[in-house]
Amino acid sequence: MTPRVTETMDEIIAFIDNLVKKGNAYVVDGDVYFSVDSVPTYGEISHNKLEDLEAGARIEENTDKKNPYDFALWKKTDVGIKWDSPWGEGRPGWHTECVVMINNNMGPLIDIHGGGMDLRFPHHENEAAQQEAMKGNALANYWVHNAMVNINGDKMSKSLGNVLWAKDVVEKLGTNLTRWLVSSVHYRKELNFSDETIETARKELERVLSPMKQADIKVALANQSFDDSYDEEEYRHFLDQLDDDMNTPNAYAVIFETVKKLNQALRQKEIDFKEVGKYRNAVEKMLKVLGIEVEKPVIGEEEKEIFQKWNEAKSAKDFAKADEYHVVLTERGLL
Repeated sequence: MTPRVTETMDEIIAFIDNLVKKGNAYVVDGDVYFSVDSVPTYGEISHNKLEDLEAGARIEENTDKKNPYDFALWKKTDVGIKWDSPWGEGRPGWHTECVVMINNNMGPLIDIHGGGMDLRFPHHENEAAQQEAMKGNALANYWVHNAMVNINGDKMSKSLGNVLWAKDVVEKLGTNLTRWLVSSVHYRKELNFSDETIETARKELERVLSPMKQADIKVALANQSFDDSYDEEEYRHFLDQLDDDMNTPNAYAVIFETVKKLNQALRQKEIDFKEVGKYRNAVEKMLKVLGIEVEKPVIGEEEKEIFQKWNEAKSAKDFAKADEYHVVLTERGLL
């Protein structure tokens, strides 16, 4: 779904006209402004009180406005892109563009409205105010605002020339590492991209994936297999953390605790593969929720034979031969 403002102009103009008729907006010499005083809930999303905003207002003075925080629904212009309207030629304000397209494409109430912290006020506040005035209800059940991305401790911005495109990051780091890094901090906390944080994320992900690969190799070499059972208690604990305002750091802690149990099960002299599978599968289910794919190693008869020869060479202290098999297994991603 890719709605366009240019294809929604009739609905946008009608929306503004209705706000004027309802008394929530007013016209001043071809411009149309929304009256924030007309909506008692204004400020609830950003946790700003209108009286406090007015007292500390440091915005561009506009004597046409009844309140300094009234915002433009329509701006008259005779240059650039413009449309005819009941108030003359002009263009709509972006707060109105967004709320109208949401109503047109998803209905009067959406479940989750996301965006960066910098959009919470005034953009999202102004979207919600128009919806409250027009429809008498909130625009969204949940407002989710993520913090900013930093590059080596500095805010990512075009002016600093330190912008990273997602496609370039994924191409460099891969999807798994990118997702692990991005989710390693709470979405309302700043995320810092640096060589150090990337390397930390790489080590953490390896700490999780390596025991799972060991489990897959050991069960294959024992000519056994894992069923679909998993540790339901740990998995439920993981989901509970995500249910708590998407607390991914706490969810990661559950993953690490489950991996710890997996490692302990793998270290037993007589391995209980049912227990190993229970922890291994639980971790895989957790990672799947995070969008991280687990690639299972291919262990055929040839690989089993190489493993056997490798172990025999080590037992015979034929370290040169053992190193040769070690290289082959490493190249096949099995060590």
